[in-house]
Amino acid sequence: MQIRAPHSLHYPITVSALLRRQGDNVERKAPLFSYTYRSMVIEENRYGEEQKVEKTFPAEFQSETEGKLVEWRIKAGEVIEKAGYVSPH
Repeated sequence: MQIRAPHSLHYPITVSALLRRQGDNVERKAPLFSYTYRSMVIEENRYGEEQKVEKTFPAEFQSETEGKLVEWRIKAGEVIEKAGYVSPH
């Protein structure tokens, strides 16, 4: 099975942890790895003024298909800059 990171993610993303091991059978929608991304959000400060701040958000990448995880080609701490194949091989 080969995984393609979709365009809908908030790039760049940083891989936090691999949630499956090589050799694991993976069901559709099973979490494969966790990651974080940064995004600008509007928050109110204690005076009621709105300001833009950068926040880090956690997320999980889920499998779009079922299959056997043969090999990871990413590792924890790695930054994925854009959509494409990131994958178990």
